[in-house]
Amino acid sequence: MMKSGIAAAVFTTFVLLASPATAATALFDFAGSGISGSFQITYVPNPNTGTLGTSPNTVDPVGSYIVSGISGVFSNANIGIANAKITGIVPSNPSSPSPTNLLAPRSFGHYPIASGVQTPEGLAPGLSYDNLFYPGGSPQTATDYPFSGGFFDIYGIVFTITGGNAVNFWSNGNAGGSVSYGAAVTDGTTLLDYAGGISVTAVPEPATWATMLVGFGMIGGYARYRRRRIVFAA
Repeated sequence: MMKSGIAAAVFTTFVLLASPATAATALFDFAGSGISGSFQITYVPNPNTGTLGTSPNTVDPVGSYIVSGISGVFSNANIGIANAKITGIVPSNPSSPSPTNLLAPRSFGHYPIASGVQTPEGLAPGLSYDNLFYPGGSPQTATDYPFSGGFFDIYGIVFTITGGNAVNFWSNGNAGGSVSYGAAVTDGTTLLDYAGGISVTAVPEPATWATMLVGFGMIGGYARYRRRRIVFAA
């Protein structure tokens, strides 16, 4: 019974942290495959969520939030980008996915690359993205790709950096052991770099730390109360 009470307190604490009713922010560090940096995203409640299962879908996955802003720095040693300022989020541009993909979110779309090759289904050449954020972990969002669990889904977000380039940042999900992420850089004409194997770490902000301390205090108080009850009952 004591373990179940502590678990309930932990669950309540993290629900409070992960489910804002208005705009909230989240800070992340990332590194791997020559790519590094940090960004803070602003995310807002998603008014269009539900069960996916058609193509195209008219809703986004339950538990998703919309990324409305971003700031930070981005480096890519593979192509000589060092501490470029992240200048903003690219608004989502919904378009139809492949007819066989029944799990692509409503917000699924493409960031165009002029020299890209159109898909056999007639989809525009470019990088797929949806600007969705999942505090509790992303679900499966492609019929033919089973891995999930990242802060973003396999389409991810697109943001701009100084110099005029755009970056697509996504989650590859947990394919065995841990969640990995990927990033692609484009100038809008060609694909400059494409890499996986990136690790992402969430950085608690001051307000988040305060809420976590309150939650841990609740857990400690519950544990002490349980011990007293056991002593009194003996």
